[in-house]
Amino acid sequence: MSFVQKFLFSHTHYSLLPLSILISLGIINNCPVQAVEKNFNLNQLIASEEISLSQNIAKIGDGVYLYGRSPKPEVFGQEYLVFKVQQGKVVGAFYMPRSEFSCFSGSLNPRQMNVSITDPYDGTKHDYAIALEAVSPLAANSSNSQEIGLEGYHRLNTISENDQRILNTCLSEN
Repeated sequence: MSFVQKFLFSHTHYSLLPLSILISLGIINNCPVQAVEKNFNLNQLIASEEISLSQNIAKIGDGVYLYGRSPKPEVFGQEYLVFKVQQGKVVGAFYMPRSEFSCFSGSLNPRQMNVSITDPYDGTKHDYAIALEAVSPLAANSSNSQEIGLEGYHRLNTISENDQRILNTCLSEN
């Protein structure tokens, strides 16, 4: 129960004067209006963010991409993903240098990349999502025109022969 409700409940037997004071001070009228305005502004902000992210997904565009936990390629013990985007659909692989890889397929939406990863040993599938994040134009290097990144990963611009081989294997499975 809010302060206003408690106050009104406890004073209804005595007089309607406190209610008129609260109304004249605007305490009762302004509270709901301010709450509605704040909710409206928050909804506008969320909607504009979704529109902005939706537009940026198109900038990811069809093509082949490489991302890594390290900003450098082929760092032993670091995780990488190579994938191909075609009309919002994604096919690729998670791998570590000089180790096995796991193929995945999925799609992009305005907030994340949703994939289903295939276990290389038993073929079971596991759902996984990676959040999309805006990359600051100042933080992006001049050769990286990408405005959307994958949370926790660095975009790498050079796809090696090994990356392409791994990707081709996963593309042939889908």
